[in-house]
This record gives sequence, structure tokens and C-alpha cells, in this order.
Amino acid sequence: MKIHHHRHPRGLTSLGFLGHFTALLLVIAGCQGIYVTLTNREAVEITTTDFIAKKPDAKWLILRDAEVSLTEAAYKSWMGNISEIFIPVRPNGHSMNEPIHILLATEDDAVESALKKLREYGGTKQKTMDVASQQADKLFMQKDISGLIRFGIVSDFITRFRLAKLNLPLADDFVILDDDTTPTPYLPLAMLAGGLLIWFLMLCDAIRVAEWRRQNRKRAFKR
Repeated sequence: MKIHHHRHPRGLTSLGFLGHFTALLLVIAGCQGIYVTLTNREAVEITTTDFIAKKPDAKWLILRDAEVSLTEAAYKSWMGNISEIFIPVRPNGHSMNEPIHILLATEDDAVESALKKLREYGGTKQKTMDVASQQADKLFMQKDISGLIRFGIVSDFITRFRLAKLNLPLADDFVILDDDTTPTPYLPLAMLAGGLLIWFLMLCDAIRVAEWRRQNRKRAFKR
């Protein structure tokens, strides 16, 4: 009697740890986003000096009397292109030698253009300052900024790890403020739903595989 081996059906269960890990990240990020939306109905207006003195629990902020320093900016790149820029924010008139408590994260095209000119025409500190002054209308003299503070291990752990390797005088409790962002439930809800959907499909797939194995054992027993 010839025994025919049936190939194991492949499905979402073949993702294994990767599938569960992806679903977990989506669920955590979705829950965090929903929490931020529910607890930040309005932006909290505060001066940069007061924020540094005592950081509030609010995640949606409007920082008054802020001064940004493009000459100290760091950035992430992807395929040779700038993907995200991090710019130190200090109270107006404060020294650049002071620790950085706030980093403004932006993808603004004008800021990217200004940063490229700094990198291209800068060199010595004086040249860098000269080029920065020419870009003052775009960024250097910005007074008020608004956005959401990055929150949670999923959103900023890797970013913080990479920033720690740069020669920036970051304070131990520094925060990253995403430029001109507001709380919205739509993306977090989509992420939460996506994570739960992956888990549901993996569960259904696991049940299908278990049934396939049961039927296979039954056929083998009959032979």
C-alpha cells in the first residue's frame, strides 16, 4: 500500500513569532494613540521656559517663546535622502551650551532645504552661522511651535537610541516634539484593528491547520 503525504497547508501561522510581534506592536501603538487622543482634547499653551522647569503631563502642546537652532540639527537619512530632522529648541535668548530638553522633529521641505544649504556651504562654525542667518525666515527665528510629544516605547525607543549616539548635549529627560501634529483617533484605531485582525486570522489559520492534521491522522489510521 502506497502512502501519500499531504503537504502542510501554509497560511498566516507560518509567520510564527513575526506575525505575533507585528500584531503586538500594532495593538500597543494603537492603544497608546487612542489614550493620547482621549486625554488631550485641547492643546496646552506654555512657555518654553516653564515647560523645561516642570514638564506637564499633557502631550499636545503649544510652546511659546521658543527658539530653534538649525545649526545643531541632526537628521535621519534613508537611501541617501533626509527623512526626518531633529532640531534643538530652547527658550529665547538661552545659550547654545545649555542642555537640550526639547527636540523638534520635522519633515518640512523648507527646513530640509535650509539644512542642506548649511551642510553644503557650512564648514567652520562662523560659516555655518552665516548660512543659518540667511535661512532665518524659514526656521531660525521661529517663535511658537506646536505638536505632539512622542509617547511610548514603540514610537521613540529606536529614535532615542540613535540620537544618544550623536554629539548633542541632550538632557536626561529630553522629549521629542512632532512638529505641527494633532491628536487623531483614526490612525490609532486602524492600527489597533489591524493588530487584532492579524491575531484573528492567525487563530482561524491555526484552527484550520489543526483540523487538517486531525483529518490527516484519521486517513492514516484507516489505511
